Parts: sequence; structure tokens; C-alpha cells
Amino acid sequence: MMSHSRTLPISVMALSLAATLTSCSQNETPSLLQPSKALGTVLAEEATRLAGANKRVAIVAPDASWGPASTAEQAFRDALSKQGFQIVVAGSPNVGNPMRRGQLGLTAEDFVAALEKSADAGAFVSFAGAPLLKPSEAGRLRANHPPVLIVATTSLGNVSGLWSDPVQLASLIDADVVKLAIIDNPEPTPSAGKHDATHDLFAEHFRILRPPK
Repeated sequence: MMSHSRTLPISVMALSLAATLTSCSQNETPSLLQPSKALGTVLAEEATRLAGANKRVAIVAPDASWGPASTAEQAFRDALSKQGFQIVVAGSPNVGNPMRRGQLGLTAEDFVAALEKSADAGAFVSFAGAPLLKPSEAGRLRANHPPVLIVATTSLGNVSGLWSDPVQLASLIDADVVKLAIIDNPEPTPSAGKHDATHDLFAEHFRILRPPK
């Protein structure tokens, strides 16, 4: 009997601790996803600006082997839908397996094929990172291809992102392959544009690479 009387309080304590940890986890998870939601919202603003009157935006995102649709992509879709834009999936490439050796990223072949399919889109957005394309290979693309926006961050919220070297991204922007790229911000800075919770959170975690003015 003494054994049972000692076990009961310990069991109750264990259940209480588990409930507390679960509650903390549930409360923390949404806050951890907020930066990726801000990313998706700001990306949608940039895409609509570049698309202009063309209400079609093409996207590529990693296939299901990489994980479910990202929080950033969902926020992006939601923001575009509210503005009456049509989203067209131009490709779902296999970008590699991070648990195995080998190159990760959007192959040049997959990128060129997806961009060809998106010739009538107002903008082209990659959630699969930057294309593994050398600036010298820019000639493989149509001269009038839609503006390309790249998400090259380490995280997309609920799934990993595909980081890209900022120097390589800058060279693709200079070659007019990419119009802009969103990367991680190692030194958070105040928002240079709008000042609200979404844009301030974006500026805290990310920055945009653009062509020089």
C-alpha cells in the first residue's frame, strides 16, 4: 500500500509536467512561425509589384520528399489570393536529400524548364532556392522571361529552406537572371519601408537583395 501511495503523487506530478510542456509548446510554435509568415507576406507584395497588371504568378517549390508546403508559401498564397491573383505551379522539383551527400538545390534544367512554362506569368517565384545556374549561362533563358524572385533562407517556417550564397545571388541579379532575392539577415535592421508588425518582423530576420539603382 505504501508503494501505491508514493506512486500516485509522482504520477500526478508527471502528468502535470507533461501538460505544462505541451501548453508551452503549443504557445511557442505559432510565435516561431511568425517570421516565415512575414516573409510570405512581404514576398507577395514584391511579386505583385513586379507582376503589375498581369495577375498570374508562377511558383516552384520542393517536391513532397522535402516536406509539406511551407508556412512561408502558404502565407504568400493567402496574400496573393486576397488580391485576386492566380497562382500557377510551374514545377515541384526534387532538390536533393539533406540527410545524404550530394548537391542540394534547384538544378539549372528544372529552373529553365519551369521558367519556360511560365512565359505568360507576371512573376516567377522560387521557394526551392536559387537555380544552380552560372551567370554565364544566362543565355539559356528567354530575354523577356518574367521577373524571378528567389527565397534563399535557411528556414521557411515549418520546413527547412534552401540557403544560397549571397555573392552567387548577387551575380545572378547582375546577369538579369534574378530580379530580387530574400536572404537571412545576420544583422537585424529597422524596416526601410512600411512600419508595422509584419514588416518590422521581416526586417528583423530577413533582407532583400536587389539590382543596384
